[in-house]
Amino acid sequence: SFRAAAKPPITGVNSHIVPSEAVASHMEFDPSVRAIGGWRGPTAPDRSSPEYLLADCVIHAAMEMSREILKEDDVLDGDWMPKGAALSKMLLVKSNEERAERICKLATACQVQLGAQPSLVRVQPPTKVFGDIHGQFRDLLLLFSNYGFPSHRGGDIQTTTYVFNGDWVDRGAHQLEVVCLLFALKVMYPAQIFLVRGNHEFRTMSENMEEDGFLCHMKQQLGPQHWLEPYNAVHNTFDWLPVAALVGGVVLVLHGGIGDGSWGLTDLEQVQRPMQDDSDDIVCNVLWSDPSDSDSAMRKGVHDNDRGGGIVEFGPDITRAFCEREGISVVIRSHQYVRHGYKVMHSGRLITLFSARNYFEEEDNDGALVLLAPDLNGHLRLHPKRLMKFNVTSTATPSAHTPSELGTGLLGMLRRFLSCMC
Repeated sequence: SFRAAAKPPITGVNSHIVPSEAVASHMEFDPSVRAIGGWRGPTAPDRSSPEYLLADCVIHAAMEMSREILKEDDVLDGDWMPKGAALSKMLLVKSNEERAERICKLATACQVQLGAQPSLVRVQPPTKVFGDIHGQFRDLLLLFSNYGFPSHRGGDIQTTTYVFNGDWVDRGAHQLEVVCLLFALKVMYPAQIFLVRGNHEFRTMSENMEEDGFLCHMKQQLGPQHWLEPYNAVHNTFDWLPVAALVGGVVLVLHGGIGDGSWGLTDLEQVQRPMQDDSDDIVCNVLWSDPSDSDSAMRKGVHDNDRGGGIVEFGPDITRAFCEREGISVVIRSHQYVRHGYKVMHSGRLITLFSARNYFEEEDNDGALVLLAPDLNGHLRLHPKRLMKFNVTSTATPSAHTPSELGTGLLGMLRRFLSCMC
């Protein structure tokens, strides 16, 4: 039972159902001021259900870890809480059999929520968008601790939606921890948390990455006797992930890119799930294509991509035509690491976003998220939030940079190009 474990002592503020002693005596509630339905959404599990209690355990443990790491010397994700220590803390069990059982329950509960939503999910701002995480759980927690945790206990989930733009697994040391937390968040907050599929959330990628892949990671974390069932359960849930999110009706979030730009939002809505492979042309475009890294005239149009396999690179003219035809102001994509964690491209109509810092460890890149928030003039503003790269010569606590610290040149560009009418 998760009932006792799901309610450990909470550090700081808490959130409860209004008790009777907090209501005036003899009060008769006016029906006209009563909210209809729960704020977590119509498909959210009951607070007494096993699914809710398990998700609550995982989220609470992650929130406590996010607070603890701010007090610690900074380290790379691979040097932090090794050998499944973080996973055991989140799931409150140590045996591989029990951990496998709880992962399966989380995956099944998350699949129910994903199946109730379309292939193109529509998200209301304010919204935080996250890029590739690749199993770097500590970096994800640092972004949460610096810029707000998705919880109703001292976090901002009741005022902010979240989009996680794929590539949560492969390469990193804490792939299962990332998956478990994201699944738990989707179970508890189905109307506020949105998970978008990346090109790594497929069985072929998990198996072809060899020792860096999710398959090998599952075997290492859960042992030869207990990895298979949760591995299949997680991938069965991945098969139900949406392929894109539309924020505020004007910002399209997808993992790779727009490819040749010949498709549109209606095509995204018609993508059939469950989807076990990415052989569909539109899906391949969305998950794998890359933008040209230059706005010069010679990079216009559609070109072959160094990735091979028929994957394309698209120029700024393709992005502009796609956005104008579909009524999109900005495309946010991930899929490629960038030095500052984000990069503004294609006349400000496209942003590449990457949340894992020090990718491959030797790459000294920052991680980042993007906050989409309406201003007083009704414009949807894009605010990049950075997590600075780990400096191997320093033991200081990790630092974060907000847009006010990024320089007026970039801010001016963002103001000119990234203001989107709600």
